[in-house]
Parts: sequence; C-alpha cells; structure tokens
Amino acid sequence: MALNYIQRYISALSCLLCLLCGSVYGQQSAGIDGRLVDAYGQPLAKALVYVKGTGDSTFTDAAGKFTLPAGRNSVLVMQYPGYKQLQHIVKDNTVVLRMEEVFIPNPNHIPVLYGEADRRSSVGAIGTVYTSQLSATPATLYAYALPGRLAGLYTQQTSGFRNPGTGNNFDVDAFVGNIPRPGALEANDNSEINLWLRGQTPVTIVDGVQRDVFSIDPENIESISVLKDGLSTILLGQRSSRGVLLVTTKRARAGKPRLSFTAQTAIQQSLSMPKALPAWQYAYLLNEALQNDGKAPLYKEADIRAFRDHSDPYGHPDVNWYDQVLRDNAPLSRYNLNINGGGDVARYSVSLNYTGQQGIFKSSPENSYTTNAGLKRYLINTDVNIDVTSNLNVGMQLFGRLQEGTQPGAGTGKILNDLLNTPNAAYPITNINGSWGGTGNLTTNLLSSALNSGYIQDNSKDVMANVDLRYDLGDWLPGLSLKGKGNLSIQSANAINRSKQDLVYKMNVTQSDTTYARFGQAVTQHNDFISVFNAQYFFGQISLNYDRQFGAHGLSAIVLADRRQTIFNYDLPGKATNLSAKATYNYGNRYFAEAAINRSGFNRYMPGRQYGTFYAGGIGWDIAREAFMQDQAGWLNQLKLRATYAQTGNGIDNSGYYIWRQGFSENNGIGGGIYEQGTARSPGSGFQENGLANTNISWETARKIDVGVDISLLNNQLQVTGDYYHDRYADLLQIRGKNIGLSGAAYPPENIGINLYKGGELTVTWQSDINDFHYFITANGSIEQSRVIYMDEQRRDYEWNKRTGQPVGMRFGYIADGFLQSAEEAAAAPIITGYQPLPGDIKYKDLNGDGSINQFDEAPIGKSSPRIYYGVNAGISWKGLELSALLQGVSNRTNYVANFATELGFQFLNFTYGQAYEQITGRWTPETAGTATYPRLSADANYNYNKASSTFWVRNGNYFRLKNVSIAYNLPYVWVQRLKLGGVKVFANGLNLFTHAAYDFVDPEVGVGAYPIQRVLNTGLNIKF
Repeated sequence: MALNYIQRYISALSCLLCLLCGSVYGQQSAGIDGRLVDAYGQPLAKALVYVKGTGDSTFTDAAGKFTLPAGRNSVLVMQYPGYKQLQHIVKDNTVVLRMEEVFIPNPNHIPVLYGEADRRSSVGAIGTVYTSQLSATPATLYAYALPGRLAGLYTQQTSGFRNPGTGNNFDVDAFVGNIPRPGALEANDNSEINLWLRGQTPVTIVDGVQRDVFSIDPENIESISVLKDGLSTILLGQRSSRGVLLVTTKRARAGKPRLSFTAQTAIQQSLSMPKALPAWQYAYLLNEALQNDGKAPLYKEADIRAFRDHSDPYGHPDVNWYDQVLRDNAPLSRYNLNINGGGDVARYSVSLNYTGQQGIFKSSPENSYTTNAGLKRYLINTDVNIDVTSNLNVGMQLFGRLQEGTQPGAGTGKILNDLLNTPNAAYPITNINGSWGGTGNLTTNLLSSALNSGYIQDNSKDVMANVDLRYDLGDWLPGLSLKGKGNLSIQSANAINRSKQDLVYKMNVTQSDTTYARFGQAVTQHNDFISVFNAQYFFGQISLNYDRQFGAHGLSAIVLADRRQTIFNYDLPGKATNLSAKATYNYGNRYFAEAAINRSGFNRYMPGRQYGTFYAGGIGWDIAREAFMQDQAGWLNQLKLRATYAQTGNGIDNSGYYIWRQGFSENNGIGGGIYEQGTARSPGSGFQENGLANTNISWETARKIDVGVDISLLNNQLQVTGDYYHDRYADLLQIRGKNIGLSGAAYPPENIGINLYKGGELTVTWQSDINDFHYFITANGSIEQSRVIYMDEQRRDYEWNKRTGQPVGMRFGYIADGFLQSAEEAAAAPIITGYQPLPGDIKYKDLNGDGSINQFDEAPIGKSSPRIYYGVNAGISWKGLELSALLQGVSNRTNYVANFATELGFQFLNFTYGQAYEQITGRWTPETAGTATYPRLSADANYNYNKASSTFWVRNGNYFRLKNVSIAYNLPYVWVQRLKLGGVKVFANGLNLFTHAAYDFVDPEVGVGAYPIQRVLNTGLNIKF
C-alpha cells in the first residue's frame, strides 16, 4: 500500500514536470506575427526582418506581413532601403510596426533630363535633395531650402520678400515675380533669391517642362536635382550651357486613400536693420560736416539740447522712423492638404496649398483694406495615372496658382528708400493740430505713406496642364517604348491701383501765433486697372526609348524631338526646336559609356543661321567591381571614376527680339527728338533708326569638361563625391570696346567674348544607425574660379587697368592708402580734377605717377561673387524624435558698400541733408586721426571725392549662417492607431536663425535699401489619415 502511494506520487510529480517543461518550451518557441507599414500605414514589401542574436530572418510579403520564431523580450530588427533601421522588443505575439524614411535617401535611380538613370552607372555630375530636406525649411519658395545643400549651387538672397516694384509704376521688374520685357521667353515668380550653377543661371525644369516656377510647396516635391555637366544637359540644345535645376513633383501611388494635412504658423523678424543716429547726434555731426565744408552750422547748442532732452517734440522732433513704420514681427501661415491613392489600373493625387504672408509695415485698423505688403497664394496640384491597357499608360497633371499681392500705395520700395534717407530730426509724425508733419523738401510723411496711402494690388494666375503617354512596344521588341508629352501653360498678371496721398504741414511757432505751411499734393484715391502681361507656353515632345540587358551588357537609348513655343503679350512667338539622340552602355556594372547629339534651332535668328549642332560624351569605370578588388568588397562598395565632355550652346535666352534685323522706332518729339519740316521748320513726328543690326548674330557656345569620382564605403554608410570642371564659354555676346562713335547709332552686340570658369566640388555624407538611434552628417564645399579670356577692350597702357585676365565681374577702382593726415600732405597729394583734397579725405595711390587720380589709376579692387561656398547639414532621430540643423556660408568674397546710405551719411538728397548712421561716428578728426575708420565729415563738398570707387569701401563679404534648425516628434504608432490615424507629427523649425559676418550694419547678402532678410520661427502639425 505504501508502495502504491509512492508510485502514485512519483507519477503525479512526473506529469507536473512534463507540463512545466512543455510550458517553458512553448514560451521559448512562440512565434510573432507582424506587419510593417510606412508613415501612411501602407505595407512595406520585401523588407528584411531578423531576430537579433540569432540566425532567424525573413522578408515581408506584399501586404507587409512576416512571421518569425521569437520569444518574449527578443529584439526584432527591420531594414528597408530608404528607411531608418527599426528595432522592436517583443512583448506580444501580434504587432504592427511603422518605419520612417531616412532624412537623406540613397535611391537606386536618380532623376535626369526626361527620365531616370541608374545611380551606379551614371557618369554625369548630378546632385539631389529630397522632400525631407526641403520641407524642413519654412519658406514661401522652395528656393529658400537650397542654400548650402548642393555642391556647385551658389545662392544669394536679394530681398526678404517678393519684390513688388516701387510706387505706381507697374512696368517694372519683379512686380509679380519678374515682369517679362518685350521679346522675353520666361516669367519668373522668384524675385528673392538668385541662383548660379557653376557660375551660370540654371534652366528650371518642372516635371520635364521648362518653366521658372519656384512657388511649388516643398511637401509636393519628390526631389530637386542640379545637372551640372554638359552631358547631363545636352538635350536642351541652345540652352544646354547653363546647367539645369530639375524639379520632380510627387506622383500618384497605388493603395488605399492616404490623406495628409499640414498646418504651419510662423513669425518673421527683420535682420540687420540699419542703426540710425538720434536727432541730437545727427544735428551735432551735421554741424561738424558743414564746418568742415566752410559753412555755418545749421543747429545751435539750444537746438541740440532740445533734441536730446525731447523738451520740444514738435519743434525739435526725434523720430525713430524704423520703429514708427515697421513691425517687430509679421505672421506667415501655410496649409497643405494631400490625398493620394488608387488601384492597379488608376491612381490619383490631389494637393491643395494656401500661403498667407504679411509684410513688415504697420497698418491702421481704420482702413477697410490692408495697406501692408502681403501675399496670398493658392495652389492646386493634381496627378492622375491610368493604365488604359497593359501596354498603354496615360498620365495627366494639372498645376494651378492664384496669387494676390499687396503693398502700400506709396510703394514698398519708396517707403524703404525714404526710411534710409529721412533723418530723425526731419519733422514730427504729426503736428499739434493732428496734421501730418513734413517740410518743403520732404513732402510725404513716412508714417502716412505706410498707413494712409491706399494700396496697390497685383494679381497673377497660372495654369499648367501636362499629358504624358507611354506605350510599351515590348511585344514587338523587348525593352522598346514610345513616349509623348504635351504641355499648355497660361499665365496672366494684372494690377489695381488704389493709391492716394495726404498733404503735409510744417509748423512754425512764434511768440504770438502758430502757423502751418502746407506742402505736397493731396491725391484722391485712384481706381485704375492695368493689365501687366499675358503669356502662353506650348511644349510638345515625342521619344522612342530602348532599355535592355544582354547578360553583362546593358544598353539604353533615346531618340526624341521636342518643340517649345512662347508668346508674351503681342510679341511674335519664340519657337525652339530640338532633335536629339542619346545612348548609354554599361558592361557588368563596371564600364560605362554615354554619348549624345542634338540639333537645336531657334526662330529669332536669321533664316539660314537658326540651327546648330551640339554633342557630348562620357565614360566611367567602377574599380570596386573589378575581380582584383573583391577582397575589399566588405568595405568598398563603389569606386567609380567618370569623365564627360560636351560642346553646348546658349542662344535662346540672350538672342534678343530679332536683333539681326534693322529696327526702327517712332519719333514723336518726346525728349526733344523731333523732325523739322518745311521752310517754317514746323515740328513733326516720324521714324528713326535704332541701333545697328547684326546679321551674323548667333548662339554662344561652351566647351565643358567634368572629371569626377564617386566613392561608397562601409555598406554605403560613407559616400564621397568629388568633381573638377573646366568650362570655357566662347562667342559671348558683347559690344566691342574698340568701337568708335562715327556712325551716330549704337553698335550691336557681337559673338566675341570668351570667359573661363573652373573649380572643384566635394560632398561627403555619413549616415548610420546605432540600434534605434539614426544619425547623419553631410558636408559640401565648392571652389570656383573665373577669368575673362577675351573681351575686345580698348588698349590700356598699364597692366593694372586691363580687364582681360581678371575674374568675371571684377570691380575696378582706386587703391586707398589711409587718410590724408595734414594740410601739407593734402596739398602735395594727387588730385581728382575739380577738387583739392583736404586733411581727413581718403588718400589714393597714384599708380602711374602722373600727379592726378583718374582712370589710369584704376585697378582690381574686389569681386562680389564668392569663390568658396559650403554647407554642413547634420541630424539625429530616436524613437520618433528628429533634430536637424543646416549651416551655410561663403568665403573669399568681398562686398562693395560705398553706395549704402549707412556708409556715406549726410547725402545731399531732395534739397536737404539725408540720414546718417552709426558708421560715421568713426569719422576722421584731428583728435581721432590715428584711429578713424571713416573720412572727415562733409555734407556736400567732398562727396564725389570720397565716394569714388576704391578699396576703402570694399569690405570682407564672408559670412556663415545657421540657416535652418528643425525639431519634430512623431507620436508613437500605438497611440495614433487608437485615434484611427496613420501618423501625427508636431514640429518646429526656423530659417536664418544666426548670422556671423565681418560687419553688422547691413546684411552681407541683400545690402541696404532692399526688403530686409527675415528670420522665420515656425511651428506646425502634420496629421496622416
């Protein structure tokens, strides 16, 4: 019995141990079922998923699903091209995981002109930025996101706001972007940032169509590429010399409907505003200037005291006009809604965008309209892609833009100019009786101009419609396809003038009475409508494409024809035609070759001289794929050497309006030019001959050489790209310097100039993951040199006078050698005709020793464009948190500042003395002779002598900016799933956050008088459904 009891006990214990063991085994071998999705919740197929520390791995299927044996607390690692590595600690048996795109993608294919190219086999010099980099910058134009991001692309911001022109003059550049002149071929909506690609203004191409459109929302842009070498641009024919800014917008993708909404709000703050002197200091220094000129002082000691203690604000005003007229902050808001989806047959994408931007001027709530500078922009982008049959695909895109701009009736430019030149002591804002202050010389009141001058409104409308066809001829010949593209673009702009002007009054107080003298002109509010311009663009292209692999041999080719027609207002159409062929070959992804030829014509040249032939070729060799390099395959992924050569042209944008034909213009007596007829010499109108025609005019040419290397190391974590280029531009249109004025008519431009541009570019990128921590850093630098080879300049006896051999755009002037320190030194100094220098004036070097300062003493004194420019972009991301920053700068650059009001001071302007700024406090006096930084003060007499172009006014133009900082947080996916959303991101970013420059009295990019550059502080929210 005891034995039976023991047996039953052992049996029960054995069963319990078996159950426990089974339970433990079950826990250890339990599997996990997961699903991998992108930011919209769409599946990621063929992603690698493995269990860390084991050999278990798999790939996701078409639905993004995977199954792996993984126990609790195991670590899953997920990898997918273009996405950040993701790690997940297993807690449940079922999980949905979201992957985030990397900040700097490295796709297998890159955009090229009219198509795509395999990154590994491309031999061109191409740089690309993507959506994540563009959308991190808060701006109204995507051009703001480009500085510092691409090697070879130099940018200079010329204004902090769209340039709306000045006053009531509607026929000005940049009233709505850049107004096209007669014979123009483009209307540019970017009046704020200049772009140069290897020294040339690039051609902008949006989705395969040439259009200068910069207002596309960055969220709708897939990528922006710069095509820098001649082979990459040769298909443009007579526009192929300039380089290309290639914009590719996002396209419709199959999948369930995906909706994304982004709301952003920002404040704008002006940078580097001039520092005007207070009224008392202005008066004191003006007296000193007048005394230096041998004149009586304008202000008495009592006047200066009254200015200083503000005891008489109407008779002795001290008005800081910058504070009175300008706001500290101006709002900016942007909203974007995107819907994308479709099935296997049809796909669609619709994007709506609104931008509202206010300017820096104060406005009055008493007005029923805004008098501030402002912009409202509405955009729509649509894309529909349909597989009509298994062989035929049709794509249709529509871009629409409605833009409304405003400015004060007095004109943005005029108000900014008046701010520069109106002293604090000029007049009070209002007089005692409430009337606007002013004087007989200053007949408009600055605050009245901002608040009460009415408004001017400009409106523009743009529609661009594309149709793309692709027919697969693979049934007839594998790899063969036929493509067609058609584009119609219509643009119009008009303006409404509702400006007005108030009278101003100067108050005169005597012991017995107060009187007011009236000045200016009272102008009632206008109500004028003006059509600024209308433009139509037509583009058609057809191409036959071949792409096939024969074992180790890869061959692709394209034969295409296109035609572009542009009509502005009542101009005759400008028609450009291209016939091109291009072939690409690679062997074993080791040896690469490309060749292209183009026949290009333009109708504004003389018949018989309208067509030219251009050609290009390139080779490449990826040494890393050679058999003798296989031992290095573990760390060396690519070592590609490449070179291109091209003969290109530039003839469409500088051809003029049929300037090969002799032109005539009506002479109606304007400006005194009339015909006298008969013995009574009665005046009458007629026609007169314009400048001489040049029947031999042709396109400019360029010989472009590029040699480069692409290196990828450590599983593509480290990438290095370097280029050297040598571009020789010939047949440049210039007017001969040796022409003599015997004909009585202006000479025409001729194809005679030769310039050389050469330089080097380097881009280095490191991008990697440490578990869930992703980080990157990319740096680029460019060195550029230019030289005038030939320009037909007049004979010059002195080497320092010669422009030939100098950098393109070199400024010439006198060599300053400090100040004249004594009367004896001034008396012995070389003179400028008409002026005897005095102590405290700038001392100039007499280079030829003839005792005079004149054109024979002019030498190179600086270059306005930089020779070195660079950018550094770095960022990190961890568990939904993202942080990035961009530093951008230029070096070896000089700025010429003599024309800045901040430097000169006391300009004799509008029959009065202009404003003066802090810089003149460093003026020369006998007491400060050893430390002075500014010439002796003068209100008029030595203005022309000291303002002469010289090295004294050349400043170090180097600067670097903290151009952009962006921080964002993506809510955990488990949170947004509960909200039935695809994703939620909150973010903040900034633009132009910090600038270091050699001087701070004005921004080193825009100068004085322009709309100031803005610092932008932005916050936003993105929700994906």
